[in-house]
Amino acid sequence: MIASALSAPLSLLLRSRAARGVARTRPLCLNAVSAEVGASAHPPVTCFYADWAEVPLPEGHRFPMHKYAETRLLLEQEASLSGRLNLRPSPLVSLEDLHRAHCPVYADAVLNGTLTAAEQRAVGFPWSREHVTRSLASTGGTVAAMHLVLSGAPEAPVSPQQPRSRHRCALQIAGGTHHAHRERGGGFCVFNDQAVAAHAALHHYALQRILIVDLDVHLGDGTASIFADEPRVTTFSMHGEKNYPWRAAVPSDYDVDLPDGTGDEAYLAKLNEMLPLLFERHQPQLVFYQAGVDPLKGDAFGRLALSRAGLQARNNAVFSACLRAGAPLVAVMGGGYTRPSHRSVEAHADVFRVAALRFSVP
Repeated sequence: MIASALSAPLSLLLRSRAARGVARTRPLCLNAVSAEVGASAHPPVTCFYADWAEVPLPEGHRFPMHKYAETRLLLEQEASLSGRLNLRPSPLVSLEDLHRAHCPVYADAVLNGTLTAAEQRAVGFPWSREHVTRSLASTGGTVAAMHLVLSGAPEAPVSPQQPRSRHRCALQIAGGTHHAHRERGGGFCVFNDQAVAAHAALHHYALQRILIVDLDVHLGDGTASIFADEPRVTTFSMHGEKNYPWRAAVPSDYDVDLPDGTGDEAYLAKLNEMLPLLFERHQPQLVFYQAGVDPLKGDAFGRLALSRAGLQARNNAVFSACLRAGAPLVAVMGGGYTRPSHRSVEAHADVFRVAALRFSVP
């Protein structure tokens, strides 16, 4: 693996296992929208949600499970999204899809409640039948979103010959469970929804170039591990260098480690350097975006200092890159842990509302 220090603000560290010779890239503009939208109309952006699967947690549990329903309700109530956002309940993932990314022994232990006490502690949730259902829905919604942008239907194609979908983007108000490895969970993550969906895309559509953009404040260690030996999937994680997980065994294809307190200017400068490189080098046929909002200043589990406006600019940078490349996008929720939670919920809703406004033409 090649490791080199970049002469960039805050001496951010880039680690890459990809080849180095890269052509000069164009600067990425955050606000150019008109050139990206074609003349033909696109359907409303579909947004799956999994809060229909309610999960009882012990009194005082630190995970804000309520944020999923609160985010969905904000979007439902927003008049500007009428005709632009279509909310649908997430389906359950199939065992066939689940086993492509996860060891069947681990998956079966989750489903049957036979994880060891240590394995359950690593996940961070007590086992319950309700939580199993929610984990299957959280993963299934991301798989359905993938199918929607590739074939136009939220289920596996009946034949390999499918017309190109008119859906350029689909969303999931759940998921982003990037700490789940093939054989274990961790960090509030049971199944790795993006890994399951990416494996399903490789299987059903024979894709050769998938890009996972992980901008949660935590390193996407499970995703990196699952795809360590899969050249068709490129993983990029930009995260706090002193945050969970502290000892990741496997790096992403590209990791940017950010010092504590990194704010909007330095963060966006590094992101706007990386996105053109990734898109030009890898020419993705499908992009997954882990849009965790825990880089927000004051997040209980984050150590960065982005503003809400900075997060909005971050989201727009990813959306612009996908629109310009013509790459279908699946965006998922990821982490967000401000206390009280309303700041995280608003930032989560920003991801979905801006995606709906940019990827649809009423």
